[in-house]
Amino acid sequence: MKRPPVPENEAERQRALDATCLLTCGAEERFDRITRLVRQIFSMPIVLVSLIDKDRQWFKSRQGLEAQETPRDISFCGHAILGNVPLIVENALDDSRFFDNPLVINAPNIRFYAGVPLHTSKGYRIGTLCLIDTVARSLSLEQIDMLVDFAGTVEELIQADEMTRSAYTNLESELIASRDEMSSLIDNMPGVTYRCLPDNNWTMLYISGQVDRVSGYSADDLIGNKRVCYADLIHPDDAQGLDEAVASAMAMNEQWHVEYRVRHRDGHWRWVEERGKCIRNDPQYPEILEGFIVDITRERNALSQMNKHHDALMLLNDIAFASGDTLDSKIQNALITARKYLKADLAIISQIEGDVYTVRWMDAVPNVGVVFGQQFSLDQTWCQLLFSGHLLVERHELFIANAELSEFYSHPCYRDNPLGSYAGITIEVDGQAFGTLNFSSSRPRADEFDESEQLFMRLLAGWLSDALTNSLSSERLTKLMAQLPGVIYQFRLYSDGHMSFPFSSPQIQSLYGLTPEAAAYDASPAFTRIHPDDLDKVSNTIEYSADSLEYWQATFRVRSEGNDYRWISGQARPERLMDGSVLWHGYLQDIHEQELARLKLARNEARLRGLFEFSPIGIALNDFESGQFIDLNDAVLAPTGYTREEFVALSYKDITPIDFQLEEEKALADLTRIGRYGPFEKEYIRKDGSRYPVRLQGMLSEEQDGRRVIWSLIEDITERRKLDKMKDQFIATVSHELRTPLTSIKGSLGLLSGGAAGTLPDKANILLSNAERNVQRLATLINDLLDMEKLVAGKMTLNMCVQALGPLIDDAVESMISYGDQHRVTIKTTPTWPDIWVNVDGPRFIQALTNLLSNAIKYSPENESVEVSVEQKECAVEVIVRDHGPGVDPVFRSQLFQRFSQADSSDTRKLPGTGLGLAITREISQQLGGEVNYREAAGGGGEFYILLPEVCS
Repeated sequence: MKRPPVPENEAERQRALDATCLLTCGAEERFDRITRLVRQIFSMPIVLVSLIDKDRQWFKSRQGLEAQETPRDISFCGHAILGNVPLIVENALDDSRFFDNPLVINAPNIRFYAGVPLHTSKGYRIGTLCLIDTVARSLSLEQIDMLVDFAGTVEELIQADEMTRSAYTNLESELIASRDEMSSLIDNMPGVTYRCLPDNNWTMLYISGQVDRVSGYSADDLIGNKRVCYADLIHPDDAQGLDEAVASAMAMNEQWHVEYRVRHRDGHWRWVEERGKCIRNDPQYPEILEGFIVDITRERNALSQMNKHHDALMLLNDIAFASGDTLDSKIQNALITARKYLKADLAIISQIEGDVYTVRWMDAVPNVGVVFGQQFSLDQTWCQLLFSGHLLVERHELFIANAELSEFYSHPCYRDNPLGSYAGITIEVDGQAFGTLNFSSSRPRADEFDESEQLFMRLLAGWLSDALTNSLSSERLTKLMAQLPGVIYQFRLYSDGHMSFPFSSPQIQSLYGLTPEAAAYDASPAFTRIHPDDLDKVSNTIEYSADSLEYWQATFRVRSEGNDYRWISGQARPERLMDGSVLWHGYLQDIHEQELARLKLARNEARLRGLFEFSPIGIALNDFESGQFIDLNDAVLAPTGYTREEFVALSYKDITPIDFQLEEEKALADLTRIGRYGPFEKEYIRKDGSRYPVRLQGMLSEEQDGRRVIWSLIEDITERRKLDKMKDQFIATVSHELRTPLTSIKGSLGLLSGGAAGTLPDKANILLSNAERNVQRLATLINDLLDMEKLVAGKMTLNMCVQALGPLIDDAVESMISYGDQHRVTIKTTPTWPDIWVNVDGPRFIQALTNLLSNAIKYSPENESVEVSVEQKECAVEVIVRDHGPGVDPVFRSQLFQRFSQADSSDTRKLPGTGLGLAITREISQQLGGEVNYREAAGGGGEFYILLPEVCS
């Protein structure tokens, strides 16, 4: 058996067959009618319309055969479709292609086969109309032609189907294309089209797909209120206005045009613009609303942003043109205004020098904790990020709305200074980095810094840069002008004869007796100082220069403050202004007896040098940067052992022991911050290596060349230290030498008072009582002296332990009750003490407190009270003793806690005392880690208080 070959165009042929859809719709009567007619005409047992599929031949119409299909590889029709002419097999047993074909040797026992190929409209052979007989036979030419005609009829049906299907497909494609075109047109429109009912829900009958861009909901979600109704998306504040606009337009049969907000599915509100009209000719609904909705959020935001830009620019205009006498006042006003605009807690303009961050100007809400002039290490500030070169910091500016959620959450500055929000931008002055303009708050912002706020900060930083640069330039100019021997000025002559100096350097005051401010208002007083013989000449030259605009020059005399006349030289170049006035730019110089001026200057310098050289206190001039001595007097040199030549080659660092490095650093910091330092004490190293104590204080100055220098007063305090030591030794000696005999005297007096010598007369008892009282006072003085000596020398042992504060106060108060009774003064306390614990030496704390109580009782009027209270601070506690006495004279307060200090130190003072009680209290308080101080009490009297660290749980 020979299998039928596969045609070369099999793939195209198969696609053409599939396109006819003949394989999918089963048997059809129209084909069956033809096969029945052919069977009858040709008297054949089997007539088929066979279609050759991939692996089978399938019978679209069959007469005389039960099978619906047979394999393609044993089919006769598979051979028939290989050519365009009919395939006639008169006896299959004689044909080498079919003699052993299963369809020949088995049912249906084919012997005769005649098949005519069936073609599609494009010529593809997809099957046959064939005749089959079980006996061998032949067909005449007329019969073959007739078979071909019938096959043509079948082809016409197939091709008619193709044409119909093609036309349908084309029509369908056109409809789809039209629908897609309309859909694309709608989809590409910038808004949403809709049809809805005028009910409470605005029920959508139709809404275009763009609605998902506006609302986040699909059209399907909204149509028929399937998942959400449109009315629920409208902002509550806008719903009534929309209802009224639509109702009014419907009543007037007009279009409505309204803007309102709708809620997006993500929770944000978007602005939309709606135009619509009511339609009343719909057959189904009496009234339908049709319209168009456009998302105008971007336009609204742009308008809002433009308004914000306008507000920011107007605010900057107000800042730039605000009245202010000084740069400081203008900058302070700018910070106040900007901080309120940005709703920040703190606004700072910093100056950054090296790694030091200094607060130069600031404005803040109360209790911020940052003060003017405060300094920080740059790496502990957020502004360090602006200079770090961090990839996330662009153009030396940084805006952080929520620091906790930012990329800088792990930066050390967040741990050291946790802020809620921060915005910073660098400021340049004269082309160099000066510092930063920054705003911060303790709480995060609800929104990011918008473009207007960022623009505001950039422009403000630019204005500050210009203002500081101009100020620096003006300062430099002022300093330069101050060095000039004459006056730089502008002189203006108006058409009405009025004259003024719009600008003049400060030297004009020494020349004309006018301040620059007064001269700017009226120049006529300057002409009253011109010599009468020169006045006409000066006036004529000015008039000629004004008319001709030629260069003005004149030499004339001006009366000085001493009523003598000095020669002045002047020159200026004129220009005519728009209002007709003439403005001269020029220079005035005093040229009178320049040599006398030089000699006078020399005499003044010699006088100052004499004061410098013969001062009993050392005076030294050092370079600020290197510390090297530039000049010094003999009082500095005398104790050092150096020659002058040797000493001026040294720096103060060379003669200062390393032990005083911290004090030196503090002094330098004070010089940088406030321009002065001290007084403080340290030691200098002599040439032989020995040390001597000195007391220093000084100030920072700047030379004419800009060099910074330090002027210092240096006092050798060696003798003072010796006197202090001698005094301490004297006190210790007197205290110890008196203590032993006083103990014996006190004991003897006690025995006499106790009756050891019998009963004494009343007069003797009075004398004995006075003696005992004076001995007690002397013993108290000696004990105070010894306590004071131990405290100052650090030799008093303190037994520190954590204990409750209340019982200690009660012990001190109880010990002073009898003393109060003697003075008719009561001691008042609170019923209970707060649960406060302190780490103190109990007896020493009681001693300090009893000293304050004794002092308060002693100075309280009779029948008054002394009040003891406790006030908690942050991890600290104040123990307050308040009296109702006369208080402390403000003049005496600076000496209040010094040894032997008494407000009334005369021999006739009314109240007894050693003058050591408060000094001892201060030393004890300091060694307990606290302090003691005094303040006036509200309503009169005074308050002494001991401040101690609280032991916090």
